Amino acid sequence: MPLTRVAIRAGAQVASVQMASGLLVPRLISRTASDATIALVAGGALLLGGDRVEIEITVGPGCRLELTDIGGTVAYDAQGEPSSWAVRIVVGVGGVLCWHGLPLVVATGANVTRTMRVDLAEDARAVVRETSVLGRAGEQGGRMCLRMDVIGGGLPIVVESVEIDPRRREPGILGTQRVLDTVLAVGFRPPTSDVDLRLEEPGAIARYLGAQTHTSTLDQVWEQWRGAVYTADESLEELDVR
Repeated sequence: MPLTRVAIRAGAQVASVQMASGLLVPRLISRTASDATIALVAGGALLLGGDRVEIEITVGPGCRLELTDIGGTVAYDAQGEPSSWAVRIVVGVGGVLCWHGLPLVVATGANVTRTMRVDLAEDARAVVRETSVLGRAGEQGGRMCLRMDVIGGGLPIVVESVEIDPRRREPGILGTQRVLDTVLAVGFRPPTSDVDLRLEEPGAIARYLGAQTHTSTLDQVWEQWRGAVYTADESLEELDVR
């Protein structure tokens, strides 16, 4: 299936922005010499059984890219036929990426593998929000396999894999909850609270587990971390954002 691709490179007057449409279609909202804002729009019904969404994001040295999703995504009942959502992000030296992803809802009968790999060059930073939901209203939900890999300077910063099957709920994963909401900050130290995971390398992960997306406590975290990524400093004081 075709690759959705977004790449930005700084220019003298306006940045060079390259976009290619796959199952998601990028739309340019605005740009300056080194910054761009781009919306990602579904090109059709997603996700169906057998769909493979592939997204490649490249932020050039010294550039800033802000991505936003237009509408969430539903992985429909495919009677167990696998589908996938794979994201590869490369942020060049001194680059910044902010991506506020909207929820991926995995309906009963869906079987989704969702992966994200982030490669950071020196002084590169990123903030990404990713939300996964088991089932639509009244549904048990389908199977999800979630994988996150963050690499900085060729070394792993975050390596995480979670498998969720509502037919076999496991303690310590979601339990009776349906929503797994995550904000990832890497390449800088954002303001955190005691419940956030502070990474050994500059970065942190904030998580919410709950029954409904609208009750997530991470909206304020996203706004604070998004602001901090543009003014990041190793000496930034850790603040309680809850």
